[in-house]
Amino acid sequence: MTTSDSGPPRFPKGESPKGIAGTIDGDLEPCWLCGRSVAARAMFCHSCGAVQAPRPLDHFSRLGLERRFDIEPEALARQHAGFSRAMDPERFAARGARQQANARAQADALGEAHETLRDPVRRARYLLDLLDAPAAALTAEEDEEVTALADRLNGAPDAAAVDRLAQDIGQRVESCIKYLAIAFRNGQTDNAARILARLERLEALAAESRTRRSGLAPKTL
Repeated sequence: MTTSDSGPPRFPKGESPKGIAGTIDGDLEPCWLCGRSVAARAMFCHSCGAVQAPRPLDHFSRLGLERRFDIEPEALARQHAGFSRAMDPERFAARGARQQANARAQADALGEAHETLRDPVRRARYLLDLLDAPAAALTAEEDEEVTALADRLNGAPDAAAVDRLAQDIGQRVESCIKYLAIAFRNGQTDNAARILARLERLEALAAESRTRRSGLAPKTL
């Protein structure tokens, strides 16, 4: 794929146009400049090359990713970087205020999608919202677990105790993320919602432990 300084990417002969300017399934709307039909996810008009304003897409679609919890961080970063480079507003300074504003809006939408999807907790919550999955509460056992951890944190006498507890919480967080992936993979949205509720409580405790640790003596080397 190649790009010009002020136009959409051009694909070599024989290469499938699945990137930024490729034909993408979805509802069509007229280009604001030439009036030709433009696909929902297209950032450029396929006919005149004008930069389009972002459409109301979900974050996965905006970044050209499959709607799933298991996302390779490298793939997410690659998609975001590639689209963001194409939508750098400075590239369109010579093409008028509207195209530059559209590029900036596209870049902002890409940034919001990236920030949401790169964090496992936010990604899980967002995916459950897309699936219209109801929120879930912790079981009594899970609630007791989190309450006990909070009590341990409140009673930690020194930095070493906070560090040990933070490590324990971190391991539980990682375990939750693994179970979340399994639940989503198996289509168990109810189970995923319950695991996420526990994960969010653990993440809050992890943040609290970091705040508590920052007020104690610095770690010794």
